Amino acid sequence: MKKCGKIGIVGLGLIGGSIAIALSGSYEIVGMSRNPDTVRYALENGIIDRAVSSYSEFIGLDAVIVCTPLSLVKKTVEDLYAALGDSVIITDVGSVKGMLSGLPGRIVGGHPMAGTEQSGIRAAKERLLENAYYILVDYKDNPRDLDFMKNLVLACGAVPIIMTADEHDKLVAKISHLEHMAAYSLINSAMTGDEEIVGSGFMDTTRIASSSPEFWATVAKLNKDNLLAEMDKYIETLNLLKEDIEKDADIIPTLTKAKQRRDALGYKRRYMTSYVVYVDVPDCVGSIVGVLAKLSDNGVSINNLTVMNSREGVGGALRIELKDERGYKKAKEIFG
Repeated sequence: MKKCGKIGIVGLGLIGGSIAIALSGSYEIVGMSRNPDTVRYALENGIIDRAVSSYSEFIGLDAVIVCTPLSLVKKTVEDLYAALGDSVIITDVGSVKGMLSGLPGRIVGGHPMAGTEQSGIRAAKERLLENAYYILVDYKDNPRDLDFMKNLVLACGAVPIIMTADEHDKLVAKISHLEHMAAYSLINSAMTGDEEIVGSGFMDTTRIASSSPEFWATVAKLNKDNLLAEMDKYIETLNLLKEDIEKDADIIPTLTKAKQRRDALGYKRRYMTSYVVYVDVPDCVGSIVGVLAKLSDNGVSINNLTVMNSREGVGGALRIELKDERGYKKAKEIFG
């Protein structure tokens, strides 16, 4: 099969490795990692075609993808440009895009909105990015380079979405960065360490507080202004609700508005990458198998299944994460 081009990847962890696997059938993959064991594993398992140890060895490639930790992305991009100049497209997978604005080179920013709680090359999966939104930022207004990146994203099975760096950073501050800060804060305010009963709603709300503190500290620093603006809005709405409760005011309109907006997310999911339904099942043998059989019979694939032990405030005992939007809609149709 004729290859579509040659791609370099700096950093062969979960994301870098998954991109390499997804692209390996269409592109020649040249990898780089500071960890010799990672390089050896990638070569032995056909994740990369060859490995290099210096940036200058990427000369002759079409693009180089920076998949290093977020704190190293900007420096790596600068070093790549120093070694390669305008001979290749330089892109990244960082979750903050403003940090690359103004840098020289043929830079197209990237942010695949996918991942797992695992890390490292051994956790890499061919379909990790499948149906995930992959943000692209065309800093240089270069249609040819942007088209190349769109095709690369499509080859990963992802969905390319074009934004400016400012649009991206404001969006992720609202739909991701704020939520992580809120989850960390909620854990610290609510948990004293001796709780024996924790509701499923609390577990769902604070799940992301298990994410890497080092990573999110870097995010908060790099997207500081946008994050602070969203935190101010959140604190304001929380204070207004607190005041209404203090005054014994009717809070049903406020809660109803929030419920309607949350319910609507199931129908307009342009930037959402998680497809979750809750299914109520009786406490009897075979009930879970029955749910899975209905999904299977209708051609619906699942990514994850969680049994909810406490059902306080939650509309079901099963939390099912679907693979894609089609499966989500079908599951909602089956289970209402």
